[in-house]
This record gives sequence, C-alpha cells and structure tokens, in this order.
Amino acid sequence: MKDTLDFIIIGAQKAGTTSLFEYLRNHPDLQLPDGKEAPFFSHASAYERGWEDYILKTFALTESDARWGTATPQYMVGGLWEQPNPAGENGYDERTVPRRIYEQLPQVRLIAILRDPAERARSHHRMSVMNDIEQRPFAQAIDDLLRPEALAEARREPREITGYVTWGEYGRILTGYLDVFPRDQILVLFTDELEREPERLLRRIYEFLGVRADFMPANVGERYRVGGSDRRFSWLGTNSPLNPWAMQRALTSSKGATRLWHALPQTRRRQIDGLVRRVGYRMDLWNRRSAAAPVDDDEATINRLREHYAPDALRLAEQMGGEPPWAQSSGAGGELTAARSSSPEARTPSH
Repeated sequence: MKDTLDFIIIGAQKAGTTSLFEYLRNHPDLQLPDGKEAPFFSHASAYERGWEDYILKTFALTESDARWGTATPQYMVGGLWEQPNPAGENGYDERTVPRRIYEQLPQVRLIAILRDPAERARSHHRMSVMNDIEQRPFAQAIDDLLRPEALAEARREPREITGYVTWGEYGRILTGYLDVFPRDQILVLFTDELEREPERLLRRIYEFLGVRADFMPANVGERYRVGGSDRRFSWLGTNSPLNPWAMQRALTSSKGATRLWHALPQTRRRQIDGLVRRVGYRMDLWNRRSAAAPVDDDEATINRLREHYAPDALRLAEQMGGEPPWAQSSGAGGELTAARSSSPEARTPSH
C-alpha cells in the first residue's frame, strides 16, 4: 500500500478550503479522504500514534495509483493545535509543523489559499458564535485579542477561540513553511481568484500537481459552507453510524474488510467509492441548514484589524513578489515598492 501524500491544502481556515476540497476530490487522478480535514502533524493524539496508523486509517480504501492529498487548515495556524509550541526566538516557532511535514514528506506539494484576513477574522468569529463556543460580540473579542499579551499567547498556543486575529497573519505563518520547503513546492492562491475564476484557479492547481488540466468537475463554481451552517439532526452528522462516510471509515479499521475491498476489481471499487461519496455528500447537504448568526458591521473594528495586518501584508508581498488583493485596503499598498526593493529574489530553504 502507498505510504505517502502527494499534496496538502494547508489552509487557511475560512478561506475556501472546503470548496477546493469538493472540487479536487472529483478529479479522477486525485484522492482525498471523505471527511476533508485529516490532521496528523499538528495534533498530538494522531502524531503519537504514528504515520503508519494514520495512513492505514485515512487512506485504507483509496486507490494507490492516484495522487493522495488532504485539506487540513489546522496546518496553517502557526503551530501545534491547542498545545504549547516549542519555544523559538519569540516564544513560539512557526516551523514546528512544517518541519514535521518535511521530515515525513520532503517531496509533498503544499497549497495555501488566503482570504482578506480582516474578513476571515469576522467569519471565524461568526462560526464560533454559531458553534456556541463564543459569547463575546465581534468588537469585544477583537479588542481582547489585539492586546499584546493576548497576541503573544495566541501565537504560542493556537486555539480556535483565540485565533481570530493570529490565524490571519499569513506572512508570519508562511515564513515557517518557506524556511523549510523549497519555494517551488508551495502554491499560494487567493479566495478572490476562487470566487471570480474557479476554472482558471483549478487549472493552476492541476498543473502544480502534475495531473491532467483539461478536467473540470461538474460542481465547479458552487460554493460550500458559505456563511456557516448547523445541522438539523446532530445524531445524523458525519460521525453517525448511519452516515455512509462513517460506515466507510469503520471498514478501514478492519483488516479483513480492507483485504476484501482491494480484492475487488478497480473499476468496481471506483463505482462503490463514488456512490458512497455522492450519498454521503447529499445526506450532509440535506442535514445542513443556514444558521442565523449576528451580522456585525463594525467597520471600526475591521479598520483596526486592517491596521494590525498591514505589516504582515508587506511581509507576504515580499514572499510572493506581489501584493495580496487586500493590500490597498489594509494600508500596505503604498509601501509595497519599498518592500520589494528590500526583498531577496529568492529564499534558500534551511532544513
């Protein structure tokens, strides 16, 4: 059985990773786990069980001749998930997860999709409110999290409830990857591109991954998890024994079932796998409904976030050789020329 990954969508959270996942999983040459997020390198519980256990459970029913990948935005929070990170120069080290990935998968290709970080923060907060883990209004939450001590703590120990601001510091977070991986193994995209020209963006990804670029999924352009949602019936979620995805995952834990699966002709396995995906997806869509969350139009708070992100936008511009789409609104656009002049042409990875 194959024991490696060919690509990882590393994030960012609330930036379109679900849509990318839904598009890419339809490509005949690509295979992604049905449950989307399958964290390993960032999560102590999975990492301690080891790589072989992870691969067997995550890809047991997957075709070995395809290119394997995951969409795991937990890898782009700047450190280990909800646990203290190994201390670096600033009390945290953005290279921790990238180094773990590189040690196991030195040839893996990484895809990052980035959204206006101020809008990402607002969307992240809205999701937390809908999930009943946040009670603070948006303005109060951001005011709390912009305090220097709160920023330091959020970077040192990334957590869902404290990451509204720091998870949008893309320049800082990507530095950890660029210090470890060669630049040509990292593709940086923007949510704006995904919304405006999804076909063009997908072709860029296909070329980056080395698969046929003339394939276009039937669902291209459809947007997923926009504005948040909750479930009609919590007992019918993706972990329910009645859910086709959960049934498929249960089979992967049985060595006998796995052997029987691989004994089937490849064409039949593809047919069954496609049926499970379609039924599971339709069941999940039916079980979801739009969730009403307070819409906070606090532009003063958004402006404070833009001021906070302006230096990071310059850092990102240096890394990419061009400004991100939100640079002008963040106030960083006017300083881009100076940033470019002081930016090295290429980075040399240090492993």
